[in-house]
Amino acid sequence: MILKLIHDPKVLPSSVRANNGFDLSEIKGLLRQLEKLGLSWEAIETSTFSEEELLKLYLEAIRPAIYKKYQVRQVFGSKRNAGYMFGRSVPALAVYEPDKQFPSDIYPHRMGNRIVTIKAFLKGLLKKLERAQPAGERQEDKRALIERMDRIRKKIGRIGVPVAELIREGRRR
Repeated sequence: MILKLIHDPKVLPSSVRANNGFDLSEIKGLLRQLEKLGLSWEAIETSTFSEEELLKLYLEAIRPAIYKKYQVRQVFGSKRNAGYMFGRSVPALAVYEPDKQFPSDIYPHRMGNRIVTIKAFLKGLLKKLERAQPAGERQEDKRALIERMDRIRKKIGRIGVPVAELIREGRRR
C-alpha cells in the first residue's frame, strides 16, 4: 500500500469538518510509524501546481468515491464548485495499491452523515497493522521452536515422525 498526502504547506487547513484533527506534523508522524510497519508514503505539495494540474489530480483522486459510493464533492468543495479546496485548504490522502495507476481510496470522504478524516483513517490503519504484527512474531516463534526441535532430534537420532506432527500432537494433549 502506498499513501500519498496531497497538501499545500503554505495554506492553513480550513476549519471544515473534513479537517477535524488535522495537524500536519502529527499526520506525518503517523505516516512515519506506518512506514516502520512496511507501508510507503510520500507528500505531494500542491503550492507549485497550476489549476489544471490540481484539477487533474482531483479527478484522479475521486475515482474511488464513484466505485465505493461515498461523497467527496462537498468535502473538497461545494455543490457548485467541486474540488476547489482539494489539496489546498482541505488536504487529501490518496491510498494506492501496488502497481495500480489510480487510487483505491481517498480521505477525507463522507460516508452517509459521517466524515472519515485522514487522521481517523491513519490511526485505524496503524492499530490494525500493530495488531497484525504479533501474529507475525508468533510465526517467528513457531519457526524457532521447529528449528530447536530439529536440533534436538539430530542429537537423539531419527524417531520417524516429522517435527510438524510432533508440534500438532503436543497441542492436542
